[in-house]
Amino acid sequence: MNDLIGEIDEKYSISDLKLLMGIDEVSETKPFIILLARALNDPFRLPWLLKDICGLCLDENEISDLRMALVRVQVDAELRMNEDIQRYQQRRYVAQVIEILMFQELMLAPKETEEEIG
Repeated sequence: MNDLIGEIDEKYSISDLKLLMGIDEVSETKPFIILLARALNDPFRLPWLLKDICGLCLDENEISDLRMALVRVQVDAELRMNEDIQRYQQRRYVAQVIEILMFQELMLAPKETEEEIG
């Protein structure tokens, strides 16, 4: 079975698309999911994708789906870090940069206590 999906010039892993979408079967993908898959597929392309990422016009449900996709990537990267540390550090970094750009904070970032601040 072919585990890649995408356009003629670019293919994306089905497992990445499932992770990003939070589902077990991929039927159709939204453009912002493909954009995230493109960034994960080649983290070194992230600087060139930033304009497209920052220009996303999403409705409320898509914004929520985007955030959850980014969190899933970060959790997955942490869980798989021992498999390939460089690959999963890069994937986590991509997800964190996008989350900070889109939401101004990381959902999974440790919160500072008042004692640490003062």
